[in-house]
Amino acid sequence: MSADRCKHELLIGQCSFCITPPLGINPIVYITKGGDSFHNWNECKFLTSGQDFAYSKGFDNYPINPVQWSSIQDSRSPCEWCCAIYLAGTDGLKKCKANLDGFWIDALFVRSTYIGPKQKTNQVLDPKTGLVYFLPNTEVKF
Repeated sequence: MSADRCKHELLIGQCSFCITPPLGINPIVYITKGGDSFHNWNECKFLTSGQDFAYSKGFDNYPINPVQWSSIQDSRSPCEWCCAIYLAGTDGLKKCKANLDGFWIDALFVRSTYIGPKQKTNQVLDPKTGLVYFLPNTEVKF
């Protein structure tokens, strides 16, 4: 095999098995037959709320299936919640402080969503580790 080809003997960047997803997208994402989006996590709040909405309207709830991101990248849109880092880009993220286990760290605010009356969950990115955390308002400062 040539150095400019992957292990599947395709040109680098053209193999759907070897292509690296962009920042904020996992290599394995989750979809349902009835949905229009893909999700980074099978327990994404927007995915489960979509399932609940379909059920409330009398529609079937299709199974949540893991698929390779590269196989659906052109046919599905990224979820607004769990793919928020990809949609915003790291340059567009606001600096904040996040309380992780009693220690305030420098972090990047990604997005927030309501989880109940006067209750929000904030999605923050630790730029040093690349890990995403979901924290209540009391644990995030701007």
